[in-house]
Amino acid sequence: MPLWIPIIIAVATVVGGGVVLNWDKILIGLSGKKIAILGARGVGKTTLIKFLTTGSIPESYKQTVHPERVEKRRFQLRDLDLKIKDTRDLPGGSDAYAEWKRLYNEADLVFYLLRVDRLVERNVETENRVRRDMKQIEGWLKAKEPQSRFFIIGTHCDLTDPDLTELSEDKRGDYQDAVRALPVIQECVQRVGSDSTVTVVLGSLKSREETEALVYEIFKQVELWEQQ
Repeated sequence: MPLWIPIIIAVATVVGGGVVLNWDKILIGLSGKKIAILGARGVGKTTLIKFLTTGSIPESYKQTVHPERVEKRRFQLRDLDLKIKDTRDLPGGSDAYAEWKRLYNEADLVFYLLRVDRLVERNVETENRVRRDMKQIEGWLKAKEPQSRFFIIGTHCDLTDPDLTELSEDKRGDYQDAVRALPVIQECVQRVGSDSTVTVVLGSLKSREETEALVYEIFKQVELWEQQ
């Protein structure tokens, strides 16, 4: 169900200390932007869209074995006044490429979701599907100016061995490096940009806590992008 989300900024004030997201820069980065959410069936598109339009995330995370939610100063995503464009409810099948192209061309930010668990297993069907998707997207990218900021969002990382959601912070870096080194991920990055223009974010949508952690990481990358 590829969709784009125009983001209209409402008033939001965030105060806090420690390691927190800079919401001012995130708001600037998202103000007036449209987001296309693309991916095959079963990668988590609907879950992510629903969370972005109804959920909230903490201002900061303290990493232990699990991300600990900070109960104070939660940022309500509905304060962003996220609006989903009224469009057809499309599956992620390859027959939807025409609709994907339209959404891609309208988007400032593109979220492409894929299943990390199947790529780690070297599932040939999944790898081939990702490659077909990237071949399509590469053509759209070359024809578009200015180019959209591209995010590869790896989901279902709780189904890999090891389970990303069970790893401590010092182990997560090794996990992320291993996933980014997968040949199919490297091909994706090369087709649609470079390490400096394509952001890879990994996580899980298995629970509200893990979905918050994934969205937090996405927004943190938006903040870093604004600093470039």
